[in-house]
Amino acid sequence: MAWNVTRRVFSTLIGTVLVALPLAAQFPAIVVNDNRTPAGAGVQNGVLTLNLEITKGVWHPEAETGEAMGVYAFGEAGKKLQIPGPTLRVPQGTTMDITVRSNVDAPATVHGMHSRPGSDSDVVIIEPRKTRHFRFVAGVPGTYLYWAVTPDGERGDRRVVDSLLNGAFVVDPPGGSVDDRIFVLERWVGPTRTAINGKSWPFTERLNYEVGQKVHWRIVNASDLSHPMHLHGFHFQLDGEGDGEHYKTYVDGKQPLEFTQNVEIGNTFEMTYTPHEPGRWLYHCHRIPHMRLPIDIEPADGLVVDKHKHAQHNMDDEYMGMGGMIMGITVTGKPSIDTTTMWQPRKRYELTVGTQAGDARFFQLGWRDLGANNKPHVSKALSGPPIVLVQNEPIEINVVNKSKEATSIHWHGIEIESYYDGVPGWGGLGDKKTPAVQPGESFTVRMIPPRAGSFIYHTHWHDAGQLTGGVFGPLIVLKPGEKYDPETDKSFIFSQSPAEPFDGAMTLMNGSAQPHLIELKTNTKYRFRMMNITPSVNNLRVSLLNGGMPVQWRVVAKDAVDKEYPVKQLADQEIAVSETFDFEYTATTDQELTLVGLAPNNGRRAVQTILFHGGPPTHTD
Repeated sequence: MAWNVTRRVFSTLIGTVLVALPLAAQFPAIVVNDNRTPAGAGVQNGVLTLNLEITKGVWHPEAETGEAMGVYAFGEAGKKLQIPGPTLRVPQGTTMDITVRSNVDAPATVHGMHSRPGSDSDVVIIEPRKTRHFRFVAGVPGTYLYWAVTPDGERGDRRVVDSLLNGAFVVDPPGGSVDDRIFVLERWVGPTRTAINGKSWPFTERLNYEVGQKVHWRIVNASDLSHPMHLHGFHFQLDGEGDGEHYKTYVDGKQPLEFTQNVEIGNTFEMTYTPHEPGRWLYHCHRIPHMRLPIDIEPADGLVVDKHKHAQHNMDDEYMGMGGMIMGITVTGKPSIDTTTMWQPRKRYELTVGTQAGDARFFQLGWRDLGANNKPHVSKALSGPPIVLVQNEPIEINVVNKSKEATSIHWHGIEIESYYDGVPGWGGLGDKKTPAVQPGESFTVRMIPPRAGSFIYHTHWHDAGQLTGGVFGPLIVLKPGEKYDPETDKSFIFSQSPAEPFDGAMTLMNGSAQPHLIELKTNTKYRFRMMNITPSVNNLRVSLLNGGMPVQWRVVAKDAVDKEYPVKQLADQEIAVSETFDFEYTATTDQELTLVGLAPNNGRRAVQTILFHGGPPTHTD
């Protein structure tokens, strides 16, 4: 018994000393895995032999001299730990011969070490300090993942030491891999840190391409939340997508075209795009908490010892007001449009950003055609007025800041020159960088919208206050010769009221939780444009209901791309943050419908009553 007491005292003393030591002295370093080099020594006689380990190490999500976190990670035996874990990449039909050694004092449940298609219930538990063997044949070509979890790291809304135990698993068609890149999305909980291939902006990898170069990416969501991944400047082609266990590759010529792809927990997708304009662009998750400056972490339980003081919202520093799940892309080459010389805009507009009287949190936007002698259209509630432009028409928009803080407007989904894209401190070409619009100043945007459809204009200031305060609105681009009829063309943009955390915010539709009644005509075809610009409601559920049951509408476009074969479906659609959808609906009888935008995470909903009858509409909102 004396020995047991002595051992407990000794263990306590050792534990105290370890906690007092810097993390670097307690655990091995974890290195970033850019997923360029497959794990192992290569396939030999149709077999890939690989030895992996699970070990606690030190992860630096930003600079190597910045924050240090003690987390679990995968690594090849005899090599450094990696985040994300070693890349599994083999041709179809390869036999995978893998051993996994757990060097942690808790059982580890390993997912994904099996042939595809498969089931996520096909898991193996590795007891503490034990080794398990996996042998299976790589199945259907596609993008998958493997991951592990321990009892002290169950995924959920708390700090987890194994939320980074994951890696990409790619099965190539016979004949070898294509020229592509793999990017794994990760999230560490409590407070949140998000990363792409092991790093957070501005320390994520900077990507360089040329105008006209074909770019192919594979995206793997190894985190515990879904992510609406948005590309600035270009539409991209969705080549394939999967749920981690099954994979669907789209037939050539039938790939969807979009500017945002939502990737659910454990899901993956492939995308291709060809940049046609030089400049600096962003690729990022559009959830505000995943793209703004991170919150400082306080030491707790020995997990975090070294802290890094983050820069403030300053466009001159390396953060540029942003942080998290963001990558920077630089495209070099000759521009297709030169707006610096011989520029002749067909129309000039003005967008003013001011604050509403009585509450500095609420902004008021004004929009007017400088060539017409009309009063500006102004914000209704917490939403800016619709902006209507014409495809292929050269225009200028003078953004005037009448508020008390700097701002910038991003023309979401519009293929535009980088300098005018609206990302202050980053956008632009060469030494020319997009400025923030300071209070009392203005910035003139030049653009020639190349695509007709539904877009969004919104602030690209990342503290969320401007977004929830109403600095956004619908952006509609019409085809040449097409006329905009606000009586039959209805925009519904969903947002959230000012509140943090966002779970406490109200869901708003066109800036209001209870919009005014709309009366519309029967036997008339309406176009409903739906847009989600909430800070974080990525699974917003939009439904058009009759007596509590969805009616049927026709899906005609997503992300400003017309559907080749519009289909009728139940009017019950999930819309991710930054996505836009267009629907057509015709009421053949008098009816009272309810349009609902529901945020499932907190149950808050915005409700719009729409009354269809044979008479003319008496009110439009």
